[in-house]
Amino acid sequence: ILTLACALDVSFADEVVAQPYDGSTAYINVNTGWASIHNLPTGSWAGSVNAGYNFNRGFALEGGYNVLASNQFGSTATSNIFDVAAKGTLPLSDVFSLYGRAGVGYGIDGWSGTATGAPGWYCAGQYNANYATALVGLGGSFVLSKHFDLRIEDYAFIPFGNTMSGGINIVTFGTQYNF
Repeated sequence: ILTLACALDVSFADEVVAQPYDGSTAYINVNTGWASIHNLPTGSWAGSVNAGYNFNRGFALEGGYNVLASNQFGSTATSNIFDVAAKGTLPLSDVFSLYGRAGVGYGIDGWSGTATGAPGWYCAGQYNANYATALVGLGGSFVLSKHFDLRIEDYAFIPFGNTMSGGINIVTFGTQYNF
């Protein structure tokens, strides 16, 4: 009887032991940094918010919003870019991972004010343009707890046509909340 009880306890314990966590969870991150803008003389402050879902530790899909605000030729220039991306993650340890993102986006460039000393194609008054863009990026993530990560990322938007801003390279630092 004791042997039968031990066998039942062991088989029950095997069923109760949970599988290791595979990283599947929804997340949201908030980031801030600096952008280099190919067609404009000065850089720009950049902010971004991304929300996504990790299907496992190695693959996620996400959607994001990026805003760039700067002063160019004495006028205000803004870029708003909405994107969707696939994200591949390579965990190097329990606390540090490298990741890459690739996707597409929709950009909206805006200009307000009268530019002084600007090339002729910059408008006096208001300018708005919409465009499609590619997104590529590399980053690192440092786990603080089950729910919080610190992130650093370098990514670029490469427009499919001519735009006011041209190519944009952004370096950001931020935090991520994992649900």
